[in-house]
Amino acid sequence: MVEIKTTIGGLPTPVFYPSVSYVSKNVWSAIDHIELLVSADFPQFLVSCFDVHKGRNDSRLRDALKQAEEQSQVVLYDSGIYEVVWSRSKRWNRKKYLRTLRENRVSHAFCLDEYIVSAGYPITAEKLASDVQQTSCILGKEIVSPIVHCKSINEYIDVCVGTSKLIKPQLLAIPERELGAGIVEVAINIARIRAALNELGSYQDIHILGTGNPLSMMVYAFAGADSFDGLDWCQTVVDYETATLHHTWHFDLYAHQGRWGDMKDMSLLAKCFLHNLDFYNNWMEELKGAIRSDQKSGMIEQYIKGPQKDLFLKIIEHEISDLERKNATFAN
Repeated sequence: MVEIKTTIGGLPTPVFYPSVSYVSKNVWSAIDHIELLVSADFPQFLVSCFDVHKGRNDSRLRDALKQAEEQSQVVLYDSGIYEVVWSRSKRWNRKKYLRTLRENRVSHAFCLDEYIVSAGYPITAEKLASDVQQTSCILGKEIVSPIVHCKSINEYIDVCVGTSKLIKPQLLAIPERELGAGIVEVAINIARIRAALNELGSYQDIHILGTGNPLSMMVYAFAGADSFDGLDWCQTVVDYETATLHHTWHFDLYAHQGRWGDMKDMSLLAKCFLHNLDFYNNWMEELKGAIRSDQKSGMIEQYIKGPQKDLFLKIIEHEISDLERKNATFAN
């Protein structure tokens, strides 16, 4: 039996944090999404410091976050840079970021990765460790973890290992989109990073930013990642039988799989998102069970079809030397 690992708030891994962002591609506001997650009492979710600061005078947001605290939901705060990049906003800075963390009950937060919006940013383990330590000192509590951005995929191992050695953060967060071109390459790189971190002697959690696809989470968790966040839960509808995602307007085709389809007093989107949250909750339990009972291969074979299945089986067994030679597509 595999040892049970836990992360922020004592949550057993792997963990999925449904993300909330005002740049989410549907007609709901960020506050609408937060209220749904709170009313559903979902155990954990991620909000943006940018959004919380933007809505700081909104009583709905304040009430929702207060209720989340009363319900002991784990609320992970993102840095806000995602919103800055996608909206080209000029209204975000370190002062507002720190104020947001001071004024709210924060289970944990990611350090402000503002350096990525500047051309030619340098990234070192020492820089990340210093940023985390300075932010923790200002806040008066150790609730922040770094987001790791590297210009080359090949830099991630050294930076992650170096940062973990220096400060042993609760999470090392890495954007999925920066770890490779496609799910196979990303999974290989997660396995490489996990293997290197495991040489340190104490376990280091890896968080993959922007991963909300169930099949991706399965492969990445089996490769060595511990937690994820993503917007997919509020942008698509999930097919329980295949763990694949589809357009929200196809909810009618999958409504029979869950308990929300027959609700007459709910909007289609509300039913769709609750349908998805139920799935994600059960999916993560399925992943935990497969890891603990060493049934990862069986789950891969159940959900992954075609020639890529054998690649994933090698990745989850960390038999990646041959794969690296055959798939020499890493960025330089």
